[in-house]
Amino acid sequence: MERDTMRFMRDSEKEQLKLLVKACMLEISKLKMDLRKCRENSDNCEMVKELEDALKIRDRRIDELERIMAEKDRVIQELKGIIADKESQISDLRRYREYFQALTQKPEKDLTSFQSQIYRLLPDERATTEEMLDFINEIGFKDLKLENMVQILRNLERKGYFRSVSEGRRTLWEKVKR
Repeated sequence: MERDTMRFMRDSEKEQLKLLVKACMLEISKLKMDLRKCRENSDNCEMVKELEDALKIRDRRIDELERIMAEKDRVIQELKGIIADKESQISDLRRYREYFQALTQKPEKDLTSFQSQIYRLLPDERATTEEMLDFINEIGFKDLKLENMVQILRNLERKGYFRSVSEGRRTLWEKVKR
């Protein structure tokens, strides 16, 4: 039937109709492309929204992890403090054990018990009489006076356990290894 209608049309009308159909087809094609772009943009918008949501979730997780890490750091610092305190206590206890052993050992052959205790307790480094007295007083010999300390050191020197060294006006005492 179309052919019959087409027969009655003039050639110029046919050409115009063909051009019009082409124009419509082109317009439909453009509209399809626009529709596809809109869908893609819509998909992109949804993807952007999903990405934004995912980023928000990630940021919340990061914040939560940072809080957890800060708490762990605080606990670690607290534990380091406890460990330092315990190490200090252990060091003190070892020192007290050494003092106890020095105080409870049998006296040296030619020394009194008290002289042996003082000899074992005094440090190996050179020191003045006052420094030696301060050290012994810290341990617990609170009633010991400077004159007594000088006498003890001279007795230990005479028996070969200490030696005195003069440095200018100062006299330094050092333990002799036996």
